[in-house]
Amino acid sequence: MDAPELSGASILIGSCKRDIYFSVMTVNSLVFSNNRRYRITRHSLFWLLWILYYTVFNVVYWQHEFPLTKTFWESLVEVSLSTPMDIIFCYSIIYFLLPRYLYSGHYIRMILLWLLFSVLFIVAFRAYNHEVVPHLRRAFGLPSPVFTKNVYWSFLNLFYQINMEGGLAAAIKLGKMWFIKQQELDLLKIEKQKMERSLEEGRMQPVFLIDALDRVEQLSVIKPSLIPGMIKRIKNLLLYVIYENNMASVSLEKELALLEEYIELEKTGMAESLRAIVKITGHTAGERIAPFIILPLVENGFHQLSRLGLPDKFIDISMRVESGNFQMRVGWSKPIDSSTLINGNGLCLQNISKRLNLLYPESHEMKVVITTGQFIVDLKINLNRAIN
Repeated sequence: MDAPELSGASILIGSCKRDIYFSVMTVNSLVFSNNRRYRITRHSLFWLLWILYYTVFNVVYWQHEFPLTKTFWESLVEVSLSTPMDIIFCYSIIYFLLPRYLYSGHYIRMILLWLLFSVLFIVAFRAYNHEVVPHLRRAFGLPSPVFTKNVYWSFLNLFYQINMEGGLAAAIKLGKMWFIKQQELDLLKIEKQKMERSLEEGRMQPVFLIDALDRVEQLSVIKPSLIPGMIKRIKNLLLYVIYENNMASVSLEKELALLEEYIELEKTGMAESLRAIVKITGHTAGERIAPFIILPLVENGFHQLSRLGLPDKFIDISMRVESGNFQMRVGWSKPIDSSTLINGNGLCLQNISKRLNLLYPESHEMKVVITTGQFIVDLKINLNRAIN
């Protein structure tokens, strides 16, 4: 006899969990979603609560002197008519000043424009208080407001009020962005940990993604405006790594597209100047190559450059494909007094050499040339003689 009761309880608990889940998802979408419907609802609710708050504030202020019906409706109309000015000021802060100047690091220009906007809206609010509010008060049977003759004090009072509103809007916007960015960084950290475990188990080759995730974490504080583009490129690289890494061969054109994404990712956020030249000749259409042969060579060059104290860094990459023969040369700058790879990073080239011996035995040639001011890696592969 107990079984049906347990079954009913389980159904009830499951239903409650679903209701809670969907409620949380709805609230989350309302707060964070960029869907037009949710955005309009979110902003409408905020400004309706704004109007209600100041209406109640005024009603409480007048409660001992005038009837509730008079003060409520007058306050509601007065606040509703002034709210569009609040909306314009707040939105000019969060949708113009913050994206254009704060995120790009132009702080002084942003502060000056903020002060200019404040003065303009103070003039607008002062005109509203002097020209419109007295008529509204008389229409509802309330006394006209008494204004101080001290213009300086009046200006400071309005300056405080309007910038309290602007500061609140900016705090909400920045707080929301910070929360979203933390969620993104947490997800990236999880992916990084997964990749590190995979690398330890020997299942993945591209170490560059771990370095890129580290750079994203660092730049999220210094240059947050660069993060969206970096995350998009990391996403493209990660998808390619996941789905193509275990294949025997991949399209050479796709591999070159991956290389382009990686180079742009490396150049993003670099403090020092870097000249990267890529030249591809011949016919790549229809050709296939083992995955992550090209990229680690270029990655090794960037890795070396990142640890060199040179005022002018460059990396030159040239590739040629002809009749199934692939030739690649990667050269990067080095100090004149340096003759060995930094931090023993010749290990990377050794690993690439081992991979080539497995995939292209007796059908490849790789050599390293060290000149006075440049490291050069030359690679030749007969693509038609790969072991599949």
